Amino acid sequence: MHTRFVELIEAAGVPYVLITGPYDARLPKAIAAVDTLLALKTAPAPPAIRIRRAGPDDAERLAQIGVATFLETYADLIDGANMAAHCTRQHSQAVYADYLADPDVSVWLAELAETGAPIGYAVNLPPDLPIVLEPGDVELKRIYVLSRFHGTGAGRALMEAAVADARARGAPRLLLGTYQDNHRAVAFYRKHGFGMAGTRQFQVGERLFDDIVLARRL
Repeated sequence: MHTRFVELIEAAGVPYVLITGPYDARLPKAIAAVDTLLALKTAPAPPAIRIRRAGPDDAERLAQIGVATFLETYADLIDGANMAAHCTRQHSQAVYADYLADPDVSVWLAELAETGAPIGYAVNLPPDLPIVLEPGDVELKRIYVLSRFHGTGAGRALMEAAVADARARGAPRLLLGTYQDNHRAVAFYRKHGFGMAGTRQFQVGERLFDDIVLARRL
């Protein structure tokens, strides 16, 4: 046990003071801690991500990442027929082309810096939410990142872009709607300063889901 501890300390590059005397019951915990340190030291660095404003030629890429992220997020909650109907209606190339042609809509793509592959996106636009609005409010209509790239900072960077855009418009608040049982998303929004502002029902195909509406004061 003592030899294993010494080997781990040396491999981790941590200064080591020789432990003498009888076996110390704290050694197993110390070894576990150093094992964790070694794992962190050898873990691959997260991929470099870039965020950019989407342009007129990005409608197809947005439709692809829109469908992919929606399916990935809700496939265990929504049946196939309603999922397909929603994606056809709300995530077509034509829908995103209309967004990109609208001067009141801002769209961003998150991409892998090395390959340019899309991994997420966000959309800001004038609000369409069933709450009392303040003049100039902006709605974060969509913000998604492929789950494989959660924890890379892509979601945070997209949120920062959306907040900066809303502030540049002079918006008093940034609003959004999200499914109330999407706990990961709700936690992410609360972490970024959003609080409860109301509720709505969101239609996916022929089904209605209970959403919450959140707001962040800018």
